[in-house]
Amino acid sequence: MPFKIQYKFRDDQKVNICVVSYQQYRNFCELPIIQDCTIVKKNQKTTKKNLDQIEKALELAFKNQTNHIRNLSENQ
Repeated sequence: MPFKIQYKFRDDQKVNICVVSYQQYRNFCELPIIQDCTIVKKNQKTTKKNLDQIEKALELAFKNQTNHIRNLSENQ
């Protein structure tokens, strides 16, 4: 069940929002580049394509490649 989260990067004061799965939310919270990450609203509609893009961005972020996750954040 996807839900909307709100998060900030450590080096940025801008708040970003995206829709993620529960596992993706847990992974977001573990990223060293994320300062704050909270659930805003449960039961959000999203597409598998969007969840797949977030998953790819998370995988790259764990490898210290943050461009994809930052680009996704700017486009949401």
